[in-house]
Amino acid sequence: MEQQGWRVFHADGEKSASAWLNQAASLNLLITEAIFDASSTGFQLRDFVQKKFAGAKIVFTTRYDLAGYESQVKDTPVVIDKPLSAEELVSKVAAFVTTGPASHQPPLLPAGTMLGNNQIIDRLYTEREAETYRALQRAVQRQVAMVVLKPELLGKPEVLQEFKERERIKASVNHPRIAPLFEAGVENGWHYYTREMPPGRSLEQVQAEGTPLGERATVDALFGVADAMNYAIERGLHYRSLGARDIYISTENQSSIVNIVRPAIDTPRDQKSDVSALLSMFRPVVSEGKARGLLQSLTEDAHDWAGLLTALTELREGMRDRSVIRKAEAAELIAPTRPEGSKSNIFLWVLGTVSLFAAAWLGGFAGKGYQPPPRAHTSEMIEIPAGEFTYQQRERKTLPAFFISKYEVTVGEYATFLEALKKAKPGQFDHPEQPNTKKDHTPESWKQFYAAAATGALVNGQAIDLDSPISRVDWWDAYAYAKWKGQRLPTELEWEKAARGPTGLVFPWGNDPNPAAANLGDDYDPKGLTGGATDGFSLWAPVRKIAKDVTATGVVGLAGNVEEWTSSWATHPELPDVRVPVVRGGHFGLKSSAQLLTRRYFADSASEDALARGFRTASDLPPTP
Repeated sequence: MEQQGWRVFHADGEKSASAWLNQAASLNLLITEAIFDASSTGFQLRDFVQKKFAGAKIVFTTRYDLAGYESQVKDTPVVIDKPLSAEELVSKVAAFVTTGPASHQPPLLPAGTMLGNNQIIDRLYTEREAETYRALQRAVQRQVAMVVLKPELLGKPEVLQEFKERERIKASVNHPRIAPLFEAGVENGWHYYTREMPPGRSLEQVQAEGTPLGERATVDALFGVADAMNYAIERGLHYRSLGARDIYISTENQSSIVNIVRPAIDTPRDQKSDVSALLSMFRPVVSEGKARGLLQSLTEDAHDWAGLLTALTELREGMRDRSVIRKAEAAELIAPTRPEGSKSNIFLWVLGTVSLFAAAWLGGFAGKGYQPPPRAHTSEMIEIPAGEFTYQQRERKTLPAFFISKYEVTVGEYATFLEALKKAKPGQFDHPEQPNTKKDHTPESWKQFYAAAATGALVNGQAIDLDSPISRVDWWDAYAYAKWKGQRLPTELEWEKAARGPTGLVFPWGNDPNPAAANLGDDYDPKGLTGGATDGFSLWAPVRKIAKDVTATGVVGLAGNVEEWTSSWATHPELPDVRVPVVRGGHFGLKSSAQLLTRRYFADSASEDALARGFRTASDLPPTP
C-alpha cells in the first residue's frame, strides 16, 4: 500500500515478514515490533536487515518501554505505547528518522538547577511528555526522582490536566513495594513532582553489571513486583508499561517498583501480555538452569497478575519447605537420600529408658538377618462421590466416584509389603520405567528405623511406632506398594477433591484456620527439643491419633503429618525438559497457610525421597475384604 510517498508492505507476523525480506530486492526502512512473544523478538529481523540491506533504517514499535533492552535498541528510534493507524505510524516514523529519538537530545534542566527544595543531579531518562531526573532534597539530604513536564506541552490544557491527575492518583497509592509520591509543585513555570528512589539496584543496572540472579533471588524479585501490581489491580488502578528501570532489587533480593499508576484510559491493560513482558525482561538477568526454566514455566502458564502472585507464593512455600529439610539435615536428624543408592545414616535416634534394652536387642540382631514380625492395621477406604469440585483457585472439574485410603500408609503396613516381596517374583510390582539401578523397595536404614518403631523408641526426642506414616520412600516404592495392594496412587485431582470436598474448602475441616488441627510446622523443632507445643508432634504423628485434620467424608491427615506422592506427573518448573511426579499436602515441617491443599510440589525426580514425605492409595473399586 502507499502512504505519504512510501511504498509499505505490511506483514501479519514474524514468519511472513521474514519470508518477504528473504525475497525483497531493496529496503529503506524496517518498522518492527520489538517483542513478539516470550521467545522471539524483532531484534533478529533487525540483524537480518542490516546485513542484507546496507543503509536501511530501523524503527521499533512496542507497547512497553523496553527498559532492560537498552543495548538492543541503542541508537534506534522507538514508538511507544499507542495504537496507530498506518498513516499515523508513517508520519511518526518519518519524524523519528529525520530528528532522531528524544533520548539523544540534551536534558531540559542542567545539573545544579533548583526547583523548590530540590537540586538536579542528572537526568535518568526522558519520555514522551516528561523527563525524570535524579535530584537532592536539600533540607533532608535525600535523593529523589523528580518528574518534570516538558514545557512545550503547557499550551495543551488536556496534557497539563492529565499530569495533575497523575499526581493525585500516585499520591493515593500506599503500598510498601511501590515508591510513594513526596511532593508536587510549580517553580518558574516548571510543573514537577518528586517520588522515592527505591532501595537497591534497578533491573537495568543488574543487567549492566552482568551478575545473574539465581533461582531464589528470581522468585523473590518477581514476587515483589507481582505483589505490587496485584495491589494496583485490586484497587482498580490503571498503570503504564513496566520497564526494567522501574524495578529495583535490594541486597536481600526484595523488590519494589516505581509508582507507575496513572489515570484510566478507555482501553484496559492486557494483564497476561504485561506479565509476559515482565518475564521477558527478567530473562537477560537470570542464571541458566533452574532460574531460566522457572521463567519459561511461568510464561507457558500465561498468568494474569493475580495468577502470577499465587504461583510465586506457592514457589516460595516450596522453597521454604526445602529450607526446612536442609535445616533438619544440618541438625543431623536426616541425611538427604539421592537417587541411585547413595549411603548415609538417616536417623539420629535417642532411645527412651523403658525401651532401651529391647531396641538394642533388636538392632543387634538386625545385622544377622533378624526382622521383627510385621504388624499392620486393616486398611480403610473412603468413597469420594462422583461430581464437580473446585480445583486450585477457581477451576471447576468433574471426576467419577473413587475410593481413597482413610489414612496415610503406615510403617507397619509397609513392613507387611516388604515381607510379601520376599515371596513375589522379582520386579512383579515394579513400574515399567523403574530404573535398573533400583534393586528393591527397602528404604535406607530400614532395619534401624523399623526396630525403633517396633519398640516405641525415640527418634530425635519423639516416639515413633508402627502406626506412624512411612516416609523416606520414593515414587517407585509408593507405586509398587499400591500395585501390590491391588490399588494405585491417587491423581492430584483426586487428592485435592478428597481434601477440599466439592466446594473447594481451604482446609479439610472447613475454611477457618486452626494451626492446632493438623500436624504442621508451626511448632516444628528439627533438634527435637521444643517441638510439638501447638499440635502435639514435632515429627510424625501416628495416623490414628489425628483427630481434627479430617474431611467431612472421613479422610484423615491431608493437611499435615507427611506430604504425599500422587500418580500425576508434570513439567518441573525449574527443569522445563523434565517431567516429574507431583507431591501434594502439607507436612510436619511446613507452617500452616491457606495454600496447604492447593500447594503443588515438584520432586526433582521419581527417585527422590524425603523425611516428611509418604503416600496413601486410591482405587476405582471398593476394597476387597
